[in-house]
Amino acid sequence: MSLADEIQKLEELRRTGALSELEFSDAKAALIRGASNISETQGEKYLIDQLEDIRYKNELAQIDREWDIESEQYFVYGQHGRKLPPSTTLAAASFALSVFGVFWTIMALSITSNAPDAGPFALAKVIFPLFGIVFTVGSVAYGIHILSKAQKYQKALADYKARRASHRNDSPA
Repeated sequence: MSLADEIQKLEELRRTGALSELEFSDAKAALIRGASNISETQGEKYLIDQLEDIRYKNELAQIDREWDIESEQYFVYGQHGRKLPPSTTLAAASFALSVFGVFWTIMALSITSNAPDAGPFALAKVIFPLFGIVFTVGSVAYGIHILSKAQKYQKALADYKARRASHRNDSPA
């Protein structure tokens, strides 16, 4: 296969999107360098190896891009709006906050139990314990949600690593 044929193949790969503009120019330069330094048969093997290496790197980059897009659906927002991968630690913290809600409810009930049934105290007897109940239910629900997301994230991460590892085993020698 001639140098012109190899460059034509590279051009086709660039047109189809298999090679970026930078990868195309690097491969073309390698072709030209290889053709001038190496005999015809060695040059073809060198070019084939170079193309295989470029394809392999493109496929790895594609797997990484797909993971970047997929992992976005699992992220949760932390302090200051920062995106974080979900973790069981975050879920445990949410469950720990529910203990505060239970404590609040118990304290509110005990404090307001002796309050008169008329005036503003009647409203306090309902609102303060209700706040504790809502806080407890909300923190438990959020903890369950985060725990579920963390498990899905860990499974998806393991799948991504397996895809990458299997691709590594298929790499050109």
